[in-house]
Amino acid sequence: MRLTTKFSAFITLLSLLAMLLMLVGCAFSFIWLSQQRVETRVQTLATEVDKALLTQSPQDLTQWLTRLMPVINAEQLELHSGDRMLFRLARHENPMLEDEPNRFIQFDLPLVHSSGLSLRVVVLDPAKTWFRSFTGAYTLIVIFSVVLIMASLLVMTHRWLNRHWRNMERLEARSERILAGDRQSRVGEESEWPPKASHAIDLLLHDLREAGEQRLRIDTLIRTFAAQDSRTGLNNRLFFDNQLATLLEDQEDVGTHGVVMMVRLPDLETHHETLGPALAEEYLFDLINMLSTFVLRYPGALLARYFRSDFAVLLPHRTLKEANSIADQLINAVDSLPPMRMLDRDDLIHIGISAWRSGQSVPQVMENVEMATRRAALQGGNSWSIGEGNPLEMGRGSVRWRTLLENTQSRGGPRLYQKPAVLLDGKVHHREMLARVFDGDKEVVSAEFMPLVQQLGMAESWDRQMVTRIAALSEVWPDETLALPVNIDSLVQRSFQRWLQKLLLQCSKSQRKRFLFELAEADVCQHINRLVPVFKMLSAFGCRIAVNQAGLTVVSSAYIKQFPVELIKLDPGLVRNIERRTENQLFVQSLLEVCKSTPTQVFAAGVRTRAEWQTLAGLGVSGGQGDFFAPSLPVNSNVKKHSQRYRI
Repeated sequence: MRLTTKFSAFITLLSLLAMLLMLVGCAFSFIWLSQQRVETRVQTLATEVDKALLTQSPQDLTQWLTRLMPVINAEQLELHSGDRMLFRLARHENPMLEDEPNRFIQFDLPLVHSSGLSLRVVVLDPAKTWFRSFTGAYTLIVIFSVVLIMASLLVMTHRWLNRHWRNMERLEARSERILAGDRQSRVGEESEWPPKASHAIDLLLHDLREAGEQRLRIDTLIRTFAAQDSRTGLNNRLFFDNQLATLLEDQEDVGTHGVVMMVRLPDLETHHETLGPALAEEYLFDLINMLSTFVLRYPGALLARYFRSDFAVLLPHRTLKEANSIADQLINAVDSLPPMRMLDRDDLIHIGISAWRSGQSVPQVMENVEMATRRAALQGGNSWSIGEGNPLEMGRGSVRWRTLLENTQSRGGPRLYQKPAVLLDGKVHHREMLARVFDGDKEVVSAEFMPLVQQLGMAESWDRQMVTRIAALSEVWPDETLALPVNIDSLVQRSFQRWLQKLLLQCSKSQRKRFLFELAEADVCQHINRLVPVFKMLSAFGCRIAVNQAGLTVVSSAYIKQFPVELIKLDPGLVRNIERRTENQLFVQSLLEVCKSTPTQVFAAGVRTRAEWQTLAGLGVSGGQGDFFAPSLPVNSNVKKHSQRYRI
């Protein structure tokens, strides 16, 4: 039986009970009115007798009282003067009055005009007599039995409905959680009602989770297609050139520099017939593993397969001296490789090195490093060579870096810059805080000195100083949302978390809502388990979370559904010339599809041209950031345009 049918039966039962209650009420009303009528008649009789005694004797009243007694259903009339009876009339004998089935009412009424006299009237009570009769008793038993049965049914139906109502409320509560965005709800309880609807929701959630996992796998494949080489798993040439071009453009105008290395290995594809495909792939794996091991030691370095057996290494903010040291280590590491048949270990690797600075073009830089690689190959043996026109720069050692960074901290911290992130309607969504260090001659961007901060163990103290300064700045800008860049190394430390809790407790609720903590996507995916309590703490305080550098590395987008991420910023290398790169557009569309079921917004960082912005806006991004909107400005300058709307 369906719920509607059962509920209709329950309402019908309630209606019957109401009708029964009305019937009982009418019966009692009839009894009460009968009692009132008897009392009224007896009172009227006493009044008439009192008037008659003024002119007549009690014996003279016998005739008309005898005719009146049947009318009012009276059995006895007695006139008393104190304890002495003066007059008495009776319709039946005394045994009739003592009959058990009959019930009588006795009224003693004093006479007003005849002082000392009272009239006693004994009247048959028809209601009580009927109730005491066999018919009345049988009827009452039937009525009470029906009431008892219906009350029992009512209690049982109430319990049944209450139980099903609670189960329906459980299903309703789970449905509300699903509508609120909780797609990770576990299988519903067996008590949920109706059971078929609960089971259907379970099946749909299971299918939805499978579809989400499939979408994440497709998103990872799209990232791999856009950035990786299919054979080696390294970054491809297009991705390498794109990242190098982004660095050469130097959007912050701080004199970006670095080194490009070209590592030329033997062309193992020509040895497939002599070595065999399996052995050739094993040799290639050993060589790539050696290169990856060295490159991963340097933060920000990028290794890509450039052409067949040529591998390019991008070292931002590094000097030729450091690159020469890396080349020497690579050549020495050749001796640690396993024995290679048909390959000369003494003539296995040739390295070309070329420094670059902002303002150069990608073909110019790659041509210089290609010439250096050819020169190293012509020299014979395992060797490296520096491109022409590259003076050997000494750079800073670890001691000079530590001195510079410690002096910066002692002077109150680095210089702060702000760069707005703009929504589609031109309003400022938040302002990203950027740090720069002044070394006496020029300003050094965070991408250059932050790896040294982490390497020298200064990340926690550095972040504490930065967060404190930005929190104080939020009081000066009460209407601005400020993005706080935080190192993952300090954020996962328990001591830093306790300090951050104390700082946030000192801030007002409205102030905490304007804190946007920014983390790199690769760091979030690498430390995803350790960040769970950190993100819970920040969400409990009302702070917001952003992820930047999306698309720089090939990682899964599962963190979007796991963490309360408010916005994701695309990497500038992904945004550059996106109107001409269909693979990057496909990646953005895939990322937007993953974010569609969550409140996460996608922003584009490093937007340079209107064509890029129009393409991104057409794809569906929520906002952008870059020189197309506004350049970086010092926070201590007279910024009166903070609340302005940018033309887009």
